[in-house]
Amino acid sequence: MRSLAAFVVRSRPAAVLTAATAAVLFWLFPPFLTVAGAVVALVTLRQGAAEGALLAILAGLGAAGLTWLVLGTPWPMARVLLPCWFALWSLAWVLRTTVSLSRTFQVAALLSLLGVAGFYLALDDPAIWWNDALGRLQQELVESASLGQTTDQATLNELFELLESWAPFLPGQAASAGLLSVLTALLLGRWWQALLFNPGGFRPEFHGLRLGRPLAVLLLALFGGAMLSGWPVLTNAALVLGTLFTLQGIALVHALSFKLQLSPAWLILFYLLLIPLLSQVVMALGVADAWADFRTRVRSRPGKR
Repeated sequence: MRSLAAFVVRSRPAAVLTAATAAVLFWLFPPFLTVAGAVVALVTLRQGAAEGALLAILAGLGAAGLTWLVLGTPWPMARVLLPCWFALWSLAWVLRTTVSLSRTFQVAALLSLLGVAGFYLALDDPAIWWNDALGRLQQELVESASLGQTTDQATLNELFELLESWAPFLPGQAASAGLLSVLTALLLGRWWQALLFNPGGFRPEFHGLRLGRPLAVLLLALFGGAMLSGWPVLTNAALVLGTLFTLQGIALVHALSFKLQLSPAWLILFYLLLIPLLSQVVMALGVADAWADFRTRVRSRPGKR
């Protein structure tokens, strides 16, 4: 990773090549989008907003051009990169200016809530738009020769019925997924920056990540309002903030593991269980940390660290 980061900051062509290539490889392996975004974040953090914007434009054009050659159209790549890289560049600029992950995540919360609001302002009822989009996709797949078998078609119908039941909550799911991708890329870019120019500096910054009580209160209010009213807008907004507090919970787990000098195997086990079992628990832990401040309550074990 350090060698890749060093290659990225060596020159503008190196950064453009790395970001564009990783963006195109996203179609083969989605995590490459995080690597491409981390390149944009690293350049913005190290060389400033103007250089980061120029890199994003050049690499975006390169990735869209390569996608055009393969798929015959550049728009699939453009639709992925435009929202992701603009949000990422904005947050990297905020982090460079404030030198605070906590403040940057608070700005990310505001942007993501505005994104959810934008769904409703642009589409009035996003559930109708999602249902229409899913219906068109279903029709295209049903007509495909590869899905001609009865069992496949039945399974497909069941899948789309499930997706249609989720349609009112897809704005929050989509915003949460985009937010998670952007923040993961930002954290990776920040880690690369620390590897190159401030060894060991990323750990205390990440371990100290806290979103603050006002956002925790807002999240609890949104969850409570959603449960009482059943209004999808509140649920979608809560999903976005819940993603941020899940990341705070992850940072807290890392901080406590470091203080207690636990084996890295515990963190590996934590990540293996996170997605299927622990995501809501970790989110609740992040919310509780707004009041409990577990980092100061747990004493470090004497030892090597």
